[in-house]
Amino acid sequence: MRIGVDIDDVIAECAAPYLRAFAKEFGVELGDGELGWPLLDSFTQIPKDKKDEFRMKLYDGTFFSELECYPGCTDALPRLVEAGHEVHFITARSERRRRITAEWLERKGLFRYATSLQLKPIGDFVPRAYDSSGSGEYKATVARRLGLDRFCEDDPIIARRLVEEGVPVFLFDRPWNGELAHPLVHRVNDWDEVVRELVAA
Repeated sequence: MRIGVDIDDVIAECAAPYLRAFAKEFGVELGDGELGWPLLDSFTQIPKDKKDEFRMKLYDGTFFSELECYPGCTDALPRLVEAGHEVHFITARSERRRRITAEWLERKGLFRYATSLQLKPIGDFVPRAYDSSGSGEYKATVARRLGLDRFCEDDPIIARRLVEEGVPVFLFDRPWNGELAHPLVHRVNDWDEVVRELVAA
């Protein structure tokens, strides 16, 4: 099988470290619940432009190079490749972040398992104008071009667009995607579940 694999919040833990940095920057409490992107909307006392400025400052710094892998990921990807599957890393990060992305994958020992690394060819992340549907269209286009059989994703809007394209999705269970249900969406908790599904298939 040809498998598309998202990076942020699928192999790289992104939301939690971002929120911890956000809390430190603005002096807010995150509470005891699971850390997820929707939590940002609860900090209404912080102007949106300040949130946007902080995100771009973080993204343009060392944030992406300091992310950690989700447990099981570094074992799962080689097992998928050994079982005969192709792995394509497909991220909504812009093309200008290719170097930092590739270097991170190399440092984590993951780049060697990739058949390709796909980044958005134009534009860049603009917080105030971000719309997941644009990233969904981009990933659906890449999935169609590469003839993908499966896709590992966390974003519900992107996942919905992929299944509309006929690509079954392993949806990694996150606080922001709990409401999505679809016959082509297989919700998973971790990489071990993906391996069980695909290596035994």
